[in-house]
Amino acid sequence: MIKQSRIYTDQELANGLFNGDEYAFQCIYERYAKALYRSAYQLLNDKELCEDLIQELFINLWIKRDVLHISSLKPYLYISMKNQVLMAVRRKKYLLNEELLLELKASETIEDYVHTKELQQSFQKEIDLLPKRCKEIFSLSRIEQLSNREIAERLQISIKTVENQMTIALRAMRIFLQHFLLLTIFLFPF
Repeated sequence: MIKQSRIYTDQELANGLFNGDEYAFQCIYERYAKALYRSAYQLLNDKELCEDLIQELFINLWIKRDVLHISSLKPYLYISMKNQVLMAVRRKKYLLNEELLLELKASETIEDYVHTKELQQSFQKEIDLLPKRCKEIFSLSRIEQLSNREIAERLQISIKTVENQMTIALRAMRIFLQHFLLLTIFLFPF
């Protein structure tokens, strides 16, 4: 349970939200609602619609709190807002400045860039946590695109050792990426 006596990190707030903590939800709202509103208003130039989108975003966040596994709160919220804006544009057929619409569809906002960089850094940190030999084999396989046989020949080890080390590495990466899968399914339903 989040206590009101200190400032919490985004991850602590996301965890509190997942556990149904109303104060964590309130902190998330107070921390991000205005910035998300400005982001939407910049594109839509419609005060009432932007207020409605903010409400809708936070209502959905609360309703779906127990199924969301948010690893990076800020990027998650900005991507959700971007999707809300796109849906509003489709529903209302708002006329947007063509340049802003292209920018929005390209998903090259600062928030998306930051999220991508954070993901890359987190992924690299996870790779760096692998044992030395496992990390080396994983890099040869995934970065240099060598086959198991080529890796075994280069490192003068058996193919079975390469396979075992790749199993360890891929298991670690799979665990790391699991929480991103749920987010992707939520944001981009079939």
